[in-house]
Amino acid sequence: MLEELKKAFRARQFWVSFGTCFVVLLGYSLVYWLGSISAGEWIEYRESALHLALGGIYFGGFMLLFPFCIAFSYATGQVDEMRSGMMQWRTFRSSIWKYVKSKVGAGMIVSACAAVIPFILHAILWYHIALPIEPEVYPNHAIYFSERVIYYDVYALWHGLPLYVGTAIGMAFTAAMWSVIALAVSIWIPDKLLVIAIPAAIFYIWNADISFYVFDVPLPSPTSLFNDGLSVQKAVTALIMYAIAFAISVGVLYLGCRKRCQDV
Repeated sequence: MLEELKKAFRARQFWVSFGTCFVVLLGYSLVYWLGSISAGEWIEYRESALHLALGGIYFGGFMLLFPFCIAFSYATGQVDEMRSGMMQWRTFRSSIWKYVKSKVGAGMIVSACAAVIPFILHAILWYHIALPIEPEVYPNHAIYFSERVIYYDVYALWHGLPLYVGTAIGMAFTAAMWSVIALAVSIWIPDKLLVIAIPAAIFYIWNADISFYVFDVPLPSPTSLFNDGLSVQKAVTALIMYAIAFAISVGVLYLGCRKRCQDV
């Protein structure tokens, strides 16, 4: 899998997704910061570094572009591998199952990095520019989470470290899961545009709470693990849903690989 990772991190898709995530995060924080400067607002009355780090996720366009960036970062490369015949050659050298494990593992790591590393770099940038969150000193730094949210009492500890870490872990896990879903789509529909569009469509349909309107069963948002409404109950439910989605996606990917290799 090491060679697969090297190839994936060097690929144009990864860097485009990486750059897009970083720019989208800046789309909220930089615009706010420049606006506050032009308005002559004192730094003590501006948003904290934690607010600026998370603003693009909670209130900006990050979650809108998230499924597109994740699918593009790795799964689109699978289409090239299938069209070139490289997939069949690699499976013949090892086995279909080893190939699937390599693709799933590499895809999860690469996609997680494409989303999380920009978030970390963006958070570090604003930590060195804005004031760290201290609601006991600056009342406007307070974040009014619901009492059910797991960060309710701890969001400001160590300048927001629990929220930084929790968001990064949740984002990485979510990106990894959607990478596998995109891979499952790519093996059956080798079209780069559809490999991006179909997972995004599933993402938005899920996010629209279609399960509640159709089956009267409410499910947490696909971004539950890194949004501002994360509770213990939502976290457990989301993990169960993603475990099911992961198992189905790996199974679909394996069956697709076997079918395409047998058809050669």
